[in-house]
Amino acid sequence: MNPFPFSKAQELGKILSKVPLEIWDRIVGNEPEAMLLDQLPRYGFGKFATLMIIAALNDYQLKGPAEEKYWPPLHMLIRESLVPETLEDMKHILSEFYMKERFREAKLKRLNKFLDSHLAQKLWTSNPEDVSNDFKRIWVDLSRVMGQKRSDKTIVFAMKTLGLVLTLIGHTDFDFSEIPIPVDVRVKRLTAKLVGRDLKDEEVRHFWDEVLKEIRKTQPGVNMIHLDSLVWQIGQKNSCSKLISYFGKFQVPHLGRELCKLITNTAEP
Repeated sequence: MNPFPFSKAQELGKILSKVPLEIWDRIVGNEPEAMLLDQLPRYGFGKFATLMIIAALNDYQLKGPAEEKYWPPLHMLIRESLVPETLEDMKHILSEFYMKERFREAKLKRLNKFLDSHLAQKLWTSNPEDVSNDFKRIWVDLSRVMGQKRSDKTIVFAMKTLGLVLTLIGHTDFDFSEIPIPVDVRVKRLTAKLVGRDLKDEEVRHFWDEVLKEIRKTQPGVNMIHLDSLVWQIGQKNSCSKLISYFGKFQVPHLGRELCKLITNTAEP
């Protein structure tokens, strides 16, 4: 087994540290779950935060790509439904959605487990300042409520989604340190391309932690929410031209070329 690829992580971090913070924020806003933000004024922060947590907790084993088969139909349902007055109302709205999903029994059980919890009741009446101040405690409480490890993919993705909401409404004073990258198939695939071999989940988390440390040497405003958003979005780009085109949308196509060199050692002209 080759040694852990620290140098590759540092090299990647140096490339990504050239991304300006305003572009990082645009990348976060490009996430499929961000489309629901247009419903925040209708819901108010607390109800919306509760909605986004449960939506993220059930974002697994989908019918297809999340950006096509999960978040858009969920967005449509929320947009067309009345704003729930109570947690029971939200349970009713979302149960109809999850009845049509894969693993529906498991997802309905997770829906009820979370919405019946003290944590959901607390979030329902929360404000951005409360959530920002209690962010780490919410992470611990969420893992306890769901009976999962804090590092499990759906738990850290739920926290990322909550942090995404805070970031996009301008509340960035929360502590996201220690919360690892959600390890899914796209993250694992891109990591394997970068290091030349498959890594265990814990190694994948460690790799991206090292990348983030390098980025934050010159970009302290970047956190794992930003980095995971980028990794997830480019994880399915299977050619240099697609990578360059992706970064071109954010006016930094040269970074796509540099990343392609890192992956293939041959830059596309």
